[in-house]
Amino acid sequence: MGAEWVGVVLAAGRGSRLAPMTDRTPKPLIEVGGRPCLGWAIEALLPVVGRIVVVTGHLGDQVASWIRRQIFPVPVETVRNPVPERGNLTSLLAAREAVGGGAFILANADHLFPADFYTGHFRPEEGVRIAAQRARPILEDEMKIRIGSGGDLLAISKGLTDFHGAYIGATCVSASAAGRYWEAFERVSLEADPSTACVEDVLAWLAAFGPRPRVVWCDAVRWHEVDTPEDLARAREALGP
Repeated sequence: MGAEWVGVVLAAGRGSRLAPMTDRTPKPLIEVGGRPCLGWAIEALLPVVGRIVVVTGHLGDQVASWIRRQIFPVPVETVRNPVPERGNLTSLLAAREAVGGGAFILANADHLFPADFYTGHFRPEEGVRIAAQRARPILEDEMKIRIGSGGDLLAISKGLTDFHGAYIGATCVSASAAGRYWEAFERVSLEADPSTACVEDVLAWLAAFGPRPRVVWCDAVRWHEVDTPEDLARAREALGP
């Protein structure tokens, strides 16, 4: 953990469910608790990575400009997804060269985790590991997961009816597991419908063909996803305007 890990923050989406707010302000720069959503994502990653790659898309110049104005203790760079409307798998593709073949943590700009998330709840370790929760009601639109008796991922999909919890949008891939992860990424990129493919499809491929990702239960974490006006209102109520 540390300099060998790269943080990858997906921040390219249009945020259409927050329109018209996101027509002029990219969702990663919408403020909650006195800072942009992207600031929450970066702050959580800083203690465990040596650099951060932010993938921009919709109104990406604004995101890149905000990053240039900040002072971070590690390098934070941006790469642009030229086709963000085709889903977040294309954002991961845009980041791949910058990530290289080493260890990385994949996160989302609209997931507001506490500053100790990666140090106290979801520490980067060997293999492919995903963060999940089960000790709360799982909403219909969440990315549901089914696990095996040993805690490995068996299936991941929003459409699962038989499930044990929900993925909360953070994945750690160690250097030793990166080659297999990118192999799965390439297979999904070739086989999946490009209009609907997402990064969770890579986890589903690994669950099917191995090695299966390890599920880490993070039930003690209080976090917020900012995807709808209702989400934003709840986040601001809990964390400040």
